[in-house]
Amino acid sequence: MNPLQVGALVGVITAAGCWCVVFSFRRAPRSLAIARGRMQGTDGRTAWTDSVAAGGLGRWVAKRFGSGLPIVQLTPAAVVTKVIVAAGVMLFAVLAGVAALMSLGALALSPVWPIFAVSCALLAGWVSLNDVASKIDRQRREIRRASNDFVQLVAVGLTTDQSVEEAISFALAVGASESFDTLRQHISAAPQRGVAVWEALDEFGRDYDVREISELAASIERQGVQGVSIGETVATLSEAMRAKALDDLERAADKANANLSGPTVGFVVTTIVFLAYPLAQRISEAFGG
Repeated sequence: MNPLQVGALVGVITAAGCWCVVFSFRRAPRSLAIARGRMQGTDGRTAWTDSVAAGGLGRWVAKRFGSGLPIVQLTPAAVVTKVIVAAGVMLFAVLAGVAALMSLGALALSPVWPIFAVSCALLAGWVSLNDVASKIDRQRREIRRASNDFVQLVAVGLTTDQSVEEAISFALAVGASESFDTLRQHISAAPQRGVAVWEALDEFGRDYDVREISELAASIERQGVQGVSIGETVATLSEAMRAKALDDLERAADKANANLSGPTVGFVVTTIVFLAYPLAQRISEAFGG
């Protein structure tokens, strides 16, 4: 590609970017039919996202992340769009930078630059995809920690001769975290939805893949239907969750220590070489002299 072709390509990409910015700031539709179509999901953007979600990339994203996408409030179409936008922005930035340096004479014309730009775009898409995976893992850990706290608080409430409803209310009132707010909203909205508390807990456990919450929901259902005491069952469940949380914490600490072993060994070896080199040089000069 000669500089004229590169400049034309950068101009086209710049024009497309300006059009996207103008389109993003477009006002709401003036027609009631268009507004109703957008609200009901029949507009072009919804059709495009549906086609993306039903396409090969959307199916691969749905299979890759499974039930983790609802945890971070994302859809396969949103993930695909995020990856494509990240790759496109990186491709435009690299091509624009290369074209500017070539126009200044700092870079020579070479077919390597388009390959380099595409590689950077693929790297940006991969980083964006890994960012989604990191958010899902982090949110899963926070949800599990909030669930552990909830079960512990319910067990504490039952030890003070409170009823199950009072223990659950006590746990929801005491817990404080962003993930705990998600659990609180899910359970607090159950009466308004006409759903029993144990059904809301079981739904939360299945949606967020927390088996212990589903077990707690089954115990509460037995207590509500059959009238059996569940104090010992909840205490056993809380103890098991506490042991599992401690085990996960120990494994995370061991992993952190393992990650630090390499830099520590490198630092020690470098320090020894730095301190021993002058002494070795003097010994060599003494015996050589």
